[in-house]
Amino acid sequence: MNVDWFELGYQVIGGLCVFLFGMKALSESLQALASDFIRKVIGWLTANRMLAVAVGTLVTLIVQSSSVTTVMVVGFVNAGLMSLVQAIGVVFGANIGTTITGWIVALKVGKYGLVFLAVGLAPFFFAKNVKWKNSGKISIALGFIFLGLDYMSGGFKPLTKEPDFASMLTWFAADSLPSVLACVAVGCLLTFIVQSSSAMLAITIALATTSTEGHPPVIGLATAVALVLGENIGTTITAQLASIGGNIHAKRAAMSHTLFNVVGVTVVVLLFQPFMYVVEVVVGPGFDAFSGWFHTSAGHEDYAVVGFEIAAAHSLFNVTNVLIFTPFIPQLARLTERLLPDAGKMPKSRLKLLGDVNQVSPELALQQAEKEVELACEVTSKLFDQTIAFVGNAQAEPSLKADIDHAETVTDNIQKEVTIYLTTVLQMQLTPEQASRAYSLIRMADEVESIADYCQSLANYRARLTERGEAFTDEAKTDLYALLDETRSLFADAAKRIGGDADKIDIEDLITRAEEQRKHADAIREGHLDRVQHGKCDALAGLTFSDMIVALRRIKNHTINMVEARNSTWESRLEALQVLDVVRRNSLDPRPAA
Repeated sequence: MNVDWFELGYQVIGGLCVFLFGMKALSESLQALASDFIRKVIGWLTANRMLAVAVGTLVTLIVQSSSVTTVMVVGFVNAGLMSLVQAIGVVFGANIGTTITGWIVALKVGKYGLVFLAVGLAPFFFAKNVKWKNSGKISIALGFIFLGLDYMSGGFKPLTKEPDFASMLTWFAADSLPSVLACVAVGCLLTFIVQSSSAMLAITIALATTSTEGHPPVIGLATAVALVLGENIGTTITAQLASIGGNIHAKRAAMSHTLFNVVGVTVVVLLFQPFMYVVEVVVGPGFDAFSGWFHTSAGHEDYAVVGFEIAAAHSLFNVTNVLIFTPFIPQLARLTERLLPDAGKMPKSRLKLLGDVNQVSPELALQQAEKEVELACEVTSKLFDQTIAFVGNAQAEPSLKADIDHAETVTDNIQKEVTIYLTTVLQMQLTPEQASRAYSLIRMADEVESIADYCQSLANYRARLTERGEAFTDEAKTDLYALLDETRSLFADAAKRIGGDADKIDIEDLITRAEEQRKHADAIREGHLDRVQHGKCDALAGLTFSDMIVALRRIKNHTINMVEARNSTWESRLEALQVLDVVRRNSLDPRPAA
């Protein structure tokens, strides 16, 4: 029989494109529905390695891509927002989470793909509720996934009758160590080329379950399992590419992902026959009951269970690998540190957003930007402490001033990166809530950067005093230091609330404190004018003092703006303005309290 390679090619490639489009749409719609849950899950990260594994599993189940999760992890480690031990735990979990794709593919309900499209049509196009729209998109995405698998199965069908192709596959029969290694190498290479382990897993299951009358499938179960093992190694390439240009910690996180999969695959390859015995004899019969429900495209029940066996082998490998390796996460971290020793370069104190933003899904892109804003708050908090130390020091220390200038430059870089990064994110398909968060994060980054600017201005004013040989009176120092401490306390509490949920921010308390600080600044200003009028204060020093009080008031304003931006919805902003109006009216009411 002569195979029409052109027809085979466009059916397989076209089916693959439909499948990948369905996977992308499924990932986007699941993330949109579970965006709040994703934020909470990432917030669970602690030093507990089992919790890190659970986080990686849950996030990957939602985003439907271990590559997306590992790229996110590399970015967080590069920023210093996640330890290497935490990152390894999340990567382990991502390997478990990605196995769900195999079970979806194994269903083999391609003939029902149009049904899923029909079910999702009405809510996606006509529903006004965003959640209903995303639910419809999930159904449509599943329809494309199953249709793509059906097209690929149809494309592979002629290969089952081609003797030359069958004889060529004897090299990949996975009946000896060399042939198993050949399959692993092919699976790894093809996954590296396609850059999607999910796509390669779908192709593998299609090859192993597509048969025609009187002919077995294109490849056997053992060959399929060996290819899947290679695909587990090939998917680590994405993290390696993401770590290029990152710091040493990011490279170690990517390396740990590769080591985990390579070592695990090596062990299974050496024990391949016992592993296949478990899959075929222990796991396989458990799916016999399902073989009558999920047929291959040709309608032969004999091979319907093979897809489930491949999915089971994929899950068994990853779950077992994680269970064995999890107790040794610290040792794996130390091994990666030995393989990639620190060259002595200090890591950057800002987040380097890695590669193309399109490599990361919208929800995780927003998470990464939010973490960077939190990092900017941490840098500014340290900058504030350095500024207070510099202003209160009897002698202005040049080294401390240099540290302040450097920290201010870091916040400038972060603000620039966040703005550019989120501008790109806003061009992606976002829900209204995600778009609102993106705008809020841009504004928050701008407010934090402005606070850092005024901290640097305070240091410049203090340096100007030293250059001119001027000094404040003891009373002026007392007033200035008190206002500095109040402003620092207000910013510190606001920064802590920035890292939490918006509904945990006590806007009324912050605005009340800000109003009290404003009145305190007015009182200080009046006292300062009185000292100037009575000749108790040098005129030039008094001008510098006035500039510093104004800078502190500006910091107070930007702090309140930063918190208000964190409440991204219009209702929250309106509520904040109403609270502000009430507080101000109460503070200006001349009538005595009842």
